[in-house]
Amino acid sequence: MDYRKSNSNFWGGRSDQDSANCISLVTRTNAFVNDKNYKKILGIGSNSGKEDLAETLMGFLISDNSETLLRIGFEKVGYDFSIREIIANALAKYLLKMARERVFKENPTIFFLDEAHQFLNKRVTDDNFTAYSLNAFDQIAKECRKYGLFLCIATQMPRDIPVGTLSQMGTFLVHRLINYNDKEAIKQSCATANSSTLAYLPVLGEGEAILTGVDFPMPLLLKMTAPIKKPDSATPKFKG
Repeated sequence: MDYRKSNSNFWGGRSDQDSANCISLVTRTNAFVNDKNYKKILGIGSNSGKEDLAETLMGFLISDNSETLLRIGFEKVGYDFSIREIIANALAKYLLKMARERVFKENPTIFFLDEAHQFLNKRVTDDNFTAYSLNAFDQIAKECRKYGLFLCIATQMPRDIPVGTLSQMGTFLVHRLINYNDKEAIKQSCATANSSTLAYLPVLGEGEAILTGVDFPMPLLLKMTAPIKKPDSATPKFKG
């Protein structure tokens, strides 16, 4: 006998009060799963011609061809629901798991993270207002060097990077910094960044940087060679 059929009324009828209490959750869920951007990211609906990110990453790491660089762009990832931070943390968590399984031991890999202040030191909150830290990058910085996975971060705001992450960085390439908190973040994280070195940061010119770290007996002042294809990063000018 089918227990479900013989007890079709076991759970009782519909409760309008319970349904009303769930309206907020149902509305947020529908808004999330019906957004066209997140349908593509989460693989909802048609997936023809699209590859799983984990499979792409694994294929790159174990490939025997000459490809040495894999770029994962977030240009088309939206900002709602903290989806960018969650996906980036999930990717870092996946690499962290691989590192602990000794995948990078024979083939050391460097993970470059641009605009790091957008993804580090972040927290997400659930419906019960319980906050969860997205700390996968912090864990990589603290424990994965011995596994062959290295982290290189780029940011315009060092003050927004966790101190625990910055303190694990062995080399610093520092361009012009004016904000006091940014300079203090570098000073606290890099033992070789003394006061005289930090004094140069506000006056560095375009393309100039200070290279310092545990592998350098003294800080070095560098002048970068301009790229052949210059980035479109100039500040727009107002017309008079």
